[in-house]
Amino acid sequence: MYRRFLSATLRVTLATVVLMAVALGSLAAYFIRQNFQGQADELAARTAVAVSFREASGLGVTPEWLDSIAPDDQLAVSFSNGRTVTAPGPSIGRQFVATRPDPLGGFTVTAGISQARSYALFGGVIGILLLTSAVSLAVAYRVAGREARRVNRPLGDLASHAETLGSGQHTRRAKPTGIDEIDRIARVLDDRSHRIGEVLDAERRTSREMSHQVRTPLTALSLRLEEIILTDDLEEAKSEAAVGVVQIERLTDVIDQLVKGRREGIQTEQEKVDLADLVSDQMVEWYPAFAARKRRIVLQAGRHIYAWASPGGQSQVLATLLENTLLHGRGDVIVRVRESGSSAVLEVVDSRGVMRLKEGQDPFERGVSASGTGLGLALAQTLVSADDGDIAMTSRRPPTFTVYLPLYRDQTQAKAKAKADQAAVDAQLGKWVGPA
Repeated sequence: MYRRFLSATLRVTLATVVLMAVALGSLAAYFIRQNFQGQADELAARTAVAVSFREASGLGVTPEWLDSIAPDDQLAVSFSNGRTVTAPGPSIGRQFVATRPDPLGGFTVTAGISQARSYALFGGVIGILLLTSAVSLAVAYRVAGREARRVNRPLGDLASHAETLGSGQHTRRAKPTGIDEIDRIARVLDDRSHRIGEVLDAERRTSREMSHQVRTPLTALSLRLEEIILTDDLEEAKSEAAVGVVQIERLTDVIDQLVKGRREGIQTEQEKVDLADLVSDQMVEWYPAFAARKRRIVLQAGRHIYAWASPGGQSQVLATLLENTLLHGRGDVIVRVRESGSSAVLEVVDSRGVMRLKEGQDPFERGVSASGTGLGLALAQTLVSADDGDIAMTSRRPPTFTVYLPLYRDQTQAKAKAKADQAAVDAQLGKWVGPA
């Protein structure tokens, strides 16, 4: 880049200097020629006056007298009677020639000035132009070199910065150079790098969440398939296979929701959800995994409690809580479904578990875990919040996680109240406006 910038600047400077030199040289040659031609005209006019005076005085015109007027130039007087007087000067080669006739027609004076002196003067002008051009090129070389280094250094830094970003270091920022164009490119690179970093982080986070959410259900599905392989009862095999198909469909929904959440943000479609049925479905899926460890899942629900939530999202939340009790607990798991005020409450209790987190640590903070990845509870909190609910650890011994969701009954009442309020507003507006 340095050589290209320097070469381009020198080429432009050289072209400019050559054009200027040609123009100035042509102009100088023109004025030099005009000057010497004017001298020849002046010499011819002065000689014509002198010849007229001598002729009028009767002195006559001789070669010696003509030579005394301009020893270095050529002079000749041609009379009307055919006589010509020429000064015996040296041969001067090419000349600037001028003629001046006598007003009375008695003679014509011819004067010639050598062109050698004009060539010498023109050569001096050319020398001055060459010297000036050389100085101009030297100055241009110094200035172009300095400017090329000033521009090349930030470009080199920008290239290094781009290589750094390409290597995956998306947090580095380019230093300002003072050159607007380069700084603008650097800012664009930084912005794009930041966005790429966010996309990559989201991809990694989604991959970790997918792995976390499907790892244990896949294990349970594997155990169910092993039971199918070992059983000889066709009806039992069909029943277990049907449950396995439901598990696969649910895992597919989980993956689709995670991918959609990464692209569009967490968006849920809330509907009426029977929490007891939700727990029952999860109990069927998790039964093999708990049974393999000689543990049980117990549902405690006095009646059907309906929540206003997304079935897929809350299935993931319950699956995450059950997975935590399976991996970190020891006893049976009790799942309670109850109603509290305007909330549908879902409690998951690990009867013999121990919370190993330190005091002050938030179990729902991403990365906080006693022995796992710290992703499950953070994702569960996000899904519950998307349904306008809340999740909390309400007891450390035994570990108890409680999910609060909007009660479906309140949603129905809220919609009826909103319709009634709108009808009242419309009626009042009808009174004010009157019939159409």
